[in-house]
Amino acid sequence: MNQSSYSTIAAWALAICKALQESGRDPLPLLQDVGLNLQELEQQPDSRVAIATMTAFWDRVEQATANPAFGLEVSRYVQPMHFRALGLLMLSCQNMQQVIDKLGRYHAMISNTVNIRVIHQPHRIGFAIDPLAGVPISALAVDGFFATIVTFARQLTGQNMLVQNVELMRAVPVSAHERWSTFFQCPVNFQQATNCLWFERAQLIKMALPGDSQLAAANEALVEQYLQKMNALNWHERIKNSIQAVLEQGEPTLADTAQVFNLSERTLRRYLQQEGTSFRQILEEVRREMAVHYLLQTAVPVTDIALRLGFSDSSNFNRAFQRWFEQTPGQYRKEKKSDGA
Repeated sequence: MNQSSYSTIAAWALAICKALQESGRDPLPLLQDVGLNLQELEQQPDSRVAIATMTAFWDRVEQATANPAFGLEVSRYVQPMHFRALGLLMLSCQNMQQVIDKLGRYHAMISNTVNIRVIHQPHRIGFAIDPLAGVPISALAVDGFFATIVTFARQLTGQNMLVQNVELMRAVPVSAHERWSTFFQCPVNFQQATNCLWFERAQLIKMALPGDSQLAAANEALVEQYLQKMNALNWHERIKNSIQAVLEQGEPTLADTAQVFNLSERTLRRYLQQEGTSFRQILEEVRREMAVHYLLQTAVPVTDIALRLGFSDSSNFNRAFQRWFEQTPGQYRKEKKSDGA
């Protein structure tokens, strides 16, 4: 897995610094601990920060503040303008459902370190954040992202009661877990299968905004231009992230994945063909990269790795691995470890 490709926009770090300063803490020592420079961040707020660095920063912040809910605090210091063209696109949408849809489609501009799904159901809409296997994400970062969405929505609509329910993968906080329900003004469930904000569909549609279609089109073009440079809009990368997020629950199908993106199987297959690839090839690529990650970066037994990669048993994993590398997983791990890989 190419960890260097996973990053988040520097504006997050700046918001964290502002929140620290407002709470009477100096962010500079924490930034220095992880190799970040405040002056450089301020000069280039739309630059990218590697996710390993940002996660380490969040960890230092949690330790320094002793506040597991600090991610909620950070949302007070994030403004739409921090996200440049994406923030302007959100401000020029027609209603809140459109805001959620655009944020889901273009989330890689803010962070490409998770898989985002906008779940459309008859009476509600979910904004789900699925972690990617092997990509370190702080629970505070998820809290901050969700809290920022809700804060934006409150600012845009003037309404406070926006969310039906919140699902979080994080463990139940040892103390003060009511901070989450107080902030979101709805029930918050911890230790869930994924992270998801649930909105009432009819309410989102009713939340009309002073949209400007021409301005929205111009900003959307700027967002797409930015993401094209990141190679974040092609279907290969989007499907790869989607597979990586769900593989531990079992092997996904083309139909499953098409449904995630509200597409037909035929349409998704055509998109991938246009990029010279296929669903099966991407599934194979994800499995190969994740196998190498688990073998070299963890001590997870080979049998467990097979299950995490969606194989029905270890023998199927062994056959696939020998096809990829002409040796068994155990041999590969032993050889690479002895070489210092």
